[in-house]
Amino acid sequence: MSLPKEKQVDIVISHKKNIVRLTNKILKIVNDANERKEFSNEQKLQLKQLINETISEMGTVASFCGTDERNWVSNMTNAIAAFTVYTAWETSVILEHWCTMANSITLDFNKTPFKFFGADLRLKWREFEARLRGLADRRDLQGSESH
Repeated sequence: MSLPKEKQVDIVISHKKNIVRLTNKILKIVNDANERKEFSNEQKLQLKQLINETISEMGTVASFCGTDERNWVSNMTNAIAAFTVYTAWETSVILEHWCTMANSITLDFNKTPFKFFGADLRLKWREFEARLRGLADRRDLQGSESH
């Protein structure tokens, strides 16, 4: 059974609002940990839970979209999910960037299935991937220096 387009739009908008709410909580945790420059164990758990919830919300939004959009969200969520194993302070910049990207997703409801607006999302994704690689390279370098 197919939902009327108006209902689909309402569902997507409600999930987008949830993404904003969840990412704001992530940003608050990062801000609260700023003075110590480290996350407590409780904050690490909260971050992982909030990221998991955000990923779920993004998946729901993407389910109303085309293949390109679903693939983009899948790649983005796989990257951050793999990265959250390291909830060290160094990841805070990556988390902030990811929150901004998650919130910048805008959909064209005139297309069926829905499409993401703007080419800047792809640019933001490339910047995000570069930051991830840079942080991973620094982690690898630090790991090899300790041996």
